[in-house]
Amino acid sequence: MDSTDAWHYALTAFLILFGLGLAFALFRLGTLLKHVTTNLDDAMGEVVPMLGKTSITLDHVNAELEKVGKVTDTAVDTVQTVDHTARAVTHAAAAPVKAVNSAVEGARHAFESFKAKRRQRGGVV
Repeated sequence: MDSTDAWHYALTAFLILFGLGLAFALFRLGTLLKHVTTNLDDAMGEVVPMLGKTSITLDHVNAELEKVGKVTDTAVDTVQTVDHTARAVTHAAAAPVKAVNSAVEGARHAFESFKAKRRQRGGVV
């Protein structure tokens, strides 16, 4: 047996051991993938019903938000109506006050004018 035969035997032994090691690693990888598939199937079995419940819950939340939107719109309309009414009442109340104020101012001006003319005449009417 020469050195070339020894190298061939060593290479053969290496390839056989490498093949066995690779086969073992692939077997372990297959086992791992089987466990992963089983876990994913279990998770999907739990997640799908949960997603259905979540969808129903979101539908209920959206319905409630629509109700809140209607209430908010009603409140805004009510505030606008109250504002409009308050402005109308203020305007309606301000007009007579302005008229009375003008009348009083006119009477005051007339009285002062009368007093001024009386002073010019020396107190005689």
